[in-house]
Amino acid sequence: MKTESRMKDDLQERLQSPKWTDIIDTLTPTSTLTIDLRVSEFSDLFNEVGYAKFETMLRDVVFGIMKQKYLDVDVPSTFADIKIKPVFDKILMHDINAKHENTLVNFDCLILAGDVAKTYIKECKLICPKCEYGFAVTCDYNRNLPLEFCPNPSCRSAKLIADPDTLVTEYIQTLFLQEPLDEARHNSPIMFVGKIKGNAVRTAFPGQRKKISGFFKTVYDSKKVEQDNIIDVAHLEDLDDVKLLKPTKEELKKLKDEAKKPDFLNRVIKSYAPHIYGYLEIKESLLLQLAGGVNGKRRGDINTLLVGDPSMAKSELLKFGKKITQTSIYTSGKGTSAAGLTIGMVKLSDGTMIAQAGVLPLCSGGFAFIDEFDKMNKLDRSSMHEAMEQQTVSRAVAGTNITLPAKTSILAAANPKFGKYDPTVSLGENINVPPALLSRFDLIWLIKDKVDARIDLAKASHILDSYSDDRKIEKPFLNTRELMSYVNYIREQKPKLSPQTRREILKIYEKMRTLSKEDESALAIGTRQLEALIRLSLAHAKLLFKDEADVEDVHAVKEILVDMFKTFGLDMDEGKFDQTLMTGVTGKETKEQVANRIWAEVSDANGDVMLPKFMFQLALADEFDESSAKKVFDRWDTNCLVRMNTNGTWRKKL
Repeated sequence: MKTESRMKDDLQERLQSPKWTDIIDTLTPTSTLTIDLRVSEFSDLFNEVGYAKFETMLRDVVFGIMKQKYLDVDVPSTFADIKIKPVFDKILMHDINAKHENTLVNFDCLILAGDVAKTYIKECKLICPKCEYGFAVTCDYNRNLPLEFCPNPSCRSAKLIADPDTLVTEYIQTLFLQEPLDEARHNSPIMFVGKIKGNAVRTAFPGQRKKISGFFKTVYDSKKVEQDNIIDVAHLEDLDDVKLLKPTKEELKKLKDEAKKPDFLNRVIKSYAPHIYGYLEIKESLLLQLAGGVNGKRRGDINTLLVGDPSMAKSELLKFGKKITQTSIYTSGKGTSAAGLTIGMVKLSDGTMIAQAGVLPLCSGGFAFIDEFDKMNKLDRSSMHEAMEQQTVSRAVAGTNITLPAKTSILAAANPKFGKYDPTVSLGENINVPPALLSRFDLIWLIKDKVDARIDLAKASHILDSYSDDRKIEKPFLNTRELMSYVNYIREQKPKLSPQTRREILKIYEKMRTLSKEDESALAIGTRQLEALIRLSLAHAKLLFKDEADVEDVHAVKEILVDMFKTFGLDMDEGKFDQTLMTGVTGKETKEQVANRIWAEVSDANGDVMLPKFMFQLALADEFDESSAKKVFDRWDTNCLVRMNTNGTWRKKL
């Protein structure tokens, strides 16, 4: 066993590391220094001597280090009220309160936003602007310089000012710290303002996870009754990814044994949102998304879009996905903050503009559940193209250039802009989302409210059962916790493609390409669709704990794609593979393009059009008759795309 003197030397050596030196330098006479004994760097010494003796040793060593800094100060008497104590419990951000005033708190957080680096004055000489009397001063613990006046009577108590030639400054930066999503109470993370200084400046960026050691302080302002709080950060370090809930060895063995049974996958599918009746194909595709593909040179994350009439449980499917994932956010298309979905510029109370991370960077490595996807603002819509394919988000505005990682799998839901889905126009026109953005989704499901007496009765019975005795409701194969641990485990697996599987995927891809070539109105199938097929096949193998994706996985994915296209009235098996109504992207002119071309042809030099002439020419086009031509113009008029001139002609708005 070590002697007490040897243990003190050992403890002093550990406390003289850069991290603890920064923390000790920040101590004030009323501070509370807490040391987490769960950290391995102190646990061995604590276990040898026990709590009381370790606390005494800790105080002696800290005072010894402080004496080296404050040579002219009687440290034991000046810092007599300082509290130095070891602790065992990790503190969560929502547990930090007024009781922690001036106390060192250690917590995990997300960097939400950061201001530009500034400087504060550490030391300087204060001089009188009249007689040049002066003396050297240092800032206090709150980085404020003392307010001094000239003692010379002839100067009439002139205020002393800092001599610019004697300034000793240090960098300081303001950060906005948000509670990690997996630790937030009621899914409502709180936020603190943090101040970092010195070498720590410019080491934290929006979207990063950090472990913070800092002092909880009140910023006193005599002009206010209610004071602001900050975290005066003494040290910060990168934090590993979220500790995910995983199945125990016994649970994993049971799951793998159950996976050998033919009905395993069907039971897992029914465990997803069991309170929602039916939608088995959609639920299976959502489980494929949660499992994900294999990340490599190409993205492995799967993106899914649910489109349909109101009151079809789209939001409930999204909310259940949020419930069984740890690193995820549920939000609307407008976003939950001014940052929206990608990156936003936020104005502080002092008028300063700072970059703030949105939903996608904040849950990078996880999932974003976006309701009302069609309601996105223009900035987010343009940034989504980059986020969904390159998996980064970038912003360059007001002299700020920032790029953040956004390796996020997106599950989105959208409602038709006219209430009910119109099958005569494309999906993009129905939900006001551009075709280029739609093409980045691996799966797009259309959920329509069709009247079917048998299905309607089954749905009604399912809803009524949820209001009655719980014994009538069938218990799911996996509860919420078990489903979360199952998803977390399979998501980390990395199955491979067998040669036979590769040939089968190529065969399906070639068929899709051939059908696309034969029908000019069909979508031009490209490598993006091939990559989606690969991702989905690997995800299906994960669901069954396979080390290698086989032909059965490819066939299962093909059946899902067949079912998906059928929701849009398209049939892959029969060769009817026209996806124009699905995405709005086509190999030849769309109806909208034809109408725009004819409008331009019949307009005069001023861009004015005689409506009867336009309607006659449009009705002559192959794609139109008199009724459909009238529908196009009525839609333009409803959406205020055209306006009537005083002379009876019409003009398109720019």
